[in-house]
Amino acid sequence: MMDNGATSTKEERFLSRMALNDNKAGMEGLDRDKINKIIMESSKGSKFYENELKREQQVNRRIEKMMLQKAQITEQQLKKAQVQVEKTASVLEMSRDLSRVIVHVDMDAFYAAVEMRDCPELKDKPMAVGSMSMLSTSNYHARKYGVRAAMPGFIAKKLCPNLVIVSTNFDKYRAVSDEIREIFADYDPHFQPMSLDEAYLDFTDHLEQRQSWPESSRTHRYRSRSIATGRESALEETDLSPVLFEDSPNSSLGLLGSEGAAGDAFEVFGTSVEEAVREMRFRIEQKTRLTASAGIAPNTMLAKVCSDKNKPNGQYRLPSTREAVMDFIENLPVRKVCGIGKVSEKMLNALSISTCSHLGQQMALLSLLFSETSWHHFMEVSLGLGSTFIPRHEERKSMSTERTFRELSKAEEQFSLCRELCEDLAEDMKKEDLKAKTVTLKLKNVNFEVKTRALTLPYAVATVDEIFAVAKDLLKTEIENESPQPLRLRLMVLFPKGSCQKTATPGSKWNNYFWRHLC
Repeated sequence: MMDNGATSTKEERFLSRMALNDNKAGMEGLDRDKINKIIMESSKGSKFYENELKREQQVNRRIEKMMLQKAQITEQQLKKAQVQVEKTASVLEMSRDLSRVIVHVDMDAFYAAVEMRDCPELKDKPMAVGSMSMLSTSNYHARKYGVRAAMPGFIAKKLCPNLVIVSTNFDKYRAVSDEIREIFADYDPHFQPMSLDEAYLDFTDHLEQRQSWPESSRTHRYRSRSIATGRESALEETDLSPVLFEDSPNSSLGLLGSEGAAGDAFEVFGTSVEEAVREMRFRIEQKTRLTASAGIAPNTMLAKVCSDKNKPNGQYRLPSTREAVMDFIENLPVRKVCGIGKVSEKMLNALSISTCSHLGQQMALLSLLFSETSWHHFMEVSLGLGSTFIPRHEERKSMSTERTFRELSKAEEQFSLCRELCEDLAEDMKKEDLKAKTVTLKLKNVNFEVKTRALTLPYAVATVDEIFAVAKDLLKTEIENESPQPLRLRLMVLFPKGSCQKTATPGSKWNNYFWRHLC
């Protein structure tokens, strides 16, 4: 009887990790129980399942250790921790800056939207970009079935048998991203790209300048391509943005002026931040036929949360007052905040913490159970604090290049792929006029195990041959470690890390590294 109970508990716990994460836009109101049952039945026996089970067990052990630690905390320790927490909160409050206007822009289902734009017959079908091993993103039709990014394609097919999976084309996505970034630069020349489809911008200076702009500088025409209808012109259907959601707000047709003709129609935008951001999104749509969502807030943390509020093709502004910020934060689920993933969420849930206000209420306890870095982050979140500084382009925190694939087990193919990544990285570094002393190679095998190897040199490197000489040795070491069995890979990532300097300005640093895992 106890064995059965233990098995049941194990399955229930494991399901909590495998369960549908419906925090993404377009996944509201789904039948979670039905979807979770399909996910479990489809994944059992797979390497994906085994890897997730292993990671779930690791998290459960951390939670058990944390709960034992909690049981030993005395009332006196809590009171002492509370004093320290209140002092820290007072210091953080003094640093609150509500003077900046930060915007987070996130393209809607970017890879999928690009593919739907270029292949119109896909726009009414549930589709995703990636492979049977892992998906990078899905369109909104597919999300209605529970299909989302970071889900193996074979599970997605069980959820949605009619799902169309399109292979990734990063050259195409990068080209579109470059077009979007040209528009970003008009509003903030020093915007911070976080990936191909999202960026942070500081609109503060732009808004100050915008107040004196004449109406002509705030007027933008619709694309002029049109078809004859006999009496007047109309926008071509293929010119419209892909249908992302049946009730997607703010379609281009809804914005047409009284002229009504595509060649003559134009839009005049105001001087407020809402109008400036709407103008930017309008220009992106007119240039790329893709839609973007945006969040406007006093700092980057809040702006990112806000950009998800009215997805797709919408925007949301959080007023720059402490009262508005605290009201916004009060019932915000912790998982909505960048930096709190499913592991942190599960550990916090074990302490009955599910919202940001709960974080503030339990901060003394958190300070005793988590590292100083972690509980300080939790405190900043509970106070609605975040960065108001957008690093200049040359100070950006990350640069990486990666490839996701079904399986690669031949050494010559792995070295060839590694060389391609080195070429991409060298090209990016050349554009930024950067060199790096540390080269890091991250590999994920078919069992979903991740290994990272790095080598720091006494000199900085930047050319393809220099980077490949290091990366090749790192890869060779990993291949030899698996011998006589082949190294079976499904993801390879290459990035410079540590002390990277601009060749013209020795000493500038990249202190942190963030990379967006495409699957």
